[in-house]
Amino acid sequence: MAGGAVIENLSNRKLFVIIAGLLAVQILFFLVGVWYAPSPSSYMEFEMISCRDETKGLSGEWIHRDSCHQIEELSEFTPSSFDLREIVFIAKMPHARDGIELEYSPWFQFLLGVLQIEVEYSEHFKYVPHAQIELEVRMGYREHASKKNDWKELATSNVTRILECTIAEEDKKDGGTYNCDMLDLFELGSSSYPFYLVNIRIPIDQHACQYNPKNPNCQIGKLSGLRLIEIHQNGGFTLLWLWTKTLMTPIVGACLWWYYNRINQLARNPLLLERAILYLGLSLAILDFPIEWISLTHRLPFLLLVSDLRQGLFYTVLFSFWLIFAGEHLIDDTTRNNIKSYRFNLSFIIIASGALLIYDLIERGVQLYDPFYSVWSSPTGSQIAYVAIFISAICTVAYFGFLLFKIVRVWTTIKHKRSAQLYQTSENRRLKVEGVIYRFKFLMLFTVLCAGFTILAYFMKQYGEAQLHGDEARSGFLTGSTSAFFTGTFGMCNIYVLILLAMYAPSHKHYRGATQLIDENDDEIIDDPSNQHTESNAMTTFLKPSTD
Repeated sequence: MAGGAVIENLSNRKLFVIIAGLLAVQILFFLVGVWYAPSPSSYMEFEMISCRDETKGLSGEWIHRDSCHQIEELSEFTPSSFDLREIVFIAKMPHARDGIELEYSPWFQFLLGVLQIEVEYSEHFKYVPHAQIELEVRMGYREHASKKNDWKELATSNVTRILECTIAEEDKKDGGTYNCDMLDLFELGSSSYPFYLVNIRIPIDQHACQYNPKNPNCQIGKLSGLRLIEIHQNGGFTLLWLWTKTLMTPIVGACLWWYYNRINQLARNPLLLERAILYLGLSLAILDFPIEWISLTHRLPFLLLVSDLRQGLFYTVLFSFWLIFAGEHLIDDTTRNNIKSYRFNLSFIIIASGALLIYDLIERGVQLYDPFYSVWSSPTGSQIAYVAIFISAICTVAYFGFLLFKIVRVWTTIKHKRSAQLYQTSENRRLKVEGVIYRFKFLMLFTVLCAGFTILAYFMKQYGEAQLHGDEARSGFLTGSTSAFFTGTFGMCNIYVLILLAMYAPSHKHYRGATQLIDENDDEIIDDPSNQHTESNAMTTFLKPSTD
């Protein structure tokens, strides 16, 4: 059984029905995002309460609302010591609303916290640009069965960040305020507990400041308060996203199994293009598998890391497939169907993926046991991050430039071959080959469209996550109404892979060989069940260079 691929033998009527059905499904993915899905993320804002702790943290007790000796006006408070360790900033998450105590749900998937430092202008305590600020942070959690103030420690750390602030000339007077950038504080890969408590101290070592003014907390100016902004994934979006993935997983799995059986029954070894489609389908099945359901009942702090690795795997296989898909229709018989001929092309993808993998493993990996860690918080970590992003960006640009070049060459080859050869043959044969060409053009256009939206979705997601860590955390891309874009792109990627699995599977019809469409002069395709193999499909045979 191998009379070419399904795309070559499927009737126009059946092909139209399939495409129309998939188009309706694609529209449905967008409409579900528009009608039913809330925005991907939401935020809560907390004005951190400043409390006085006479033990200066030596007791190890948690400072919470019921034990807080609140400092009404921080700028007027006179500490009893120079290190300011008796001042504690607290925030209980989530806060109460209308007298009702809210709680976090596992449906929120992740929790991210950014800190707004409020600095007043002062002639005595001057802020110096690029000042280092060091925070002693403790995060505790409480479960439903625990008593009201029975907090257990989740993580503790000394956090060092760079404080960047600006002030207008007219505000350079007592009472004027600086405009400071947001600081990354924490990121939790799962929302495992209903309540959290954050205690922050900003100690100052006066002796160290005398010897070296650039030491942490020596040049941060006059603090007037802290504001914590917590961001989480909306539970409604998580529910819709999980049900979408749950629905698609068995469909993709069934199509993948059907495709595997088709190529496994061939009398020859699978072609490189067939194997590439198989691996692409497998990576999509891994991406679609809704492992997030487990996080609703079990604590999975590594969920963000796993999600990033699955997405990275899919993108790596998808980008590799696009090169092979275009390249298999250009190279001659001496190099076709050989992965080694793509070593140079695939090196861009491998280097870019490897650089981003290193960055992700450092960032997400360390956050598994220290949620306050940020790769950007240290000079060495920042250099690693910049190098990784720079290398991946250069390789990505080179890759897409090369991919565009190959797609243009494929298009040009089709045009030249058709004008040079197609109309020199019989009418019946010309119509058959024209059908193959139009179907291939449809797949190529769909590939370009899918590539564009996939790349756009990837960069918009990265941009949205950067906004969550920056000054646009409250009104960023991911906290806006963008659910339809993500559900639509998710549906398009699935539909694209399903089309490839269906259209490039070996056909169940038995022909003398798909190459007959061009290489033979017969007007009819002759059935011959005894011939069970073909070396290439009609499109690749048509596009291969002439050996005459």
